[in-house]
Amino acid sequence: MNSRQVAETLAHVYDPELGIDVVALGLVYSIETEPGRAAVLMTTTTASCPMGPAILEDAETMLSLRFPGEEIEVRPVFDPPWDIRMASDEALSALGFPVREVRATG
Repeated sequence: MNSRQVAETLAHVYDPELGIDVVALGLVYSIETEPGRAAVLMTTTTASCPMGPAILEDAETMLSLRFPGEEIEVRPVFDPPWDIRMASDEALSALGFPVREVRATG
C-alpha cells in the first residue's frame, strides 16, 4: 500500500451533503504509509459538521476493506481550518464557484 493507493481509495468517500469526494474537496491533509500501516489526517468542512464523524468512519471503513489486515488510522484535524480554496477545480465547478475568482482570492 502506498500514498497514491490510499488517495485513490479515499476518492470513493463522499461528503453526503455536497456529493463530492473528500480528496477533491481538499479534506485530506496528509497520508503517511509504511509497510502494513497507513495514517491519514483529515478534516471536515467545519469542526461542527454534523456528518463529520460519518465521513471519517467511511474513510476508515473504505481503507480497511481495500487493505485488509493493514493497520489503518484516520485522525480528524481542524488546524488549519478547511477553506473552499482547498478544493480542486472540478469540485469548485461542481459547487457552482467560479474557479478563477476562488483561486484569485487564495
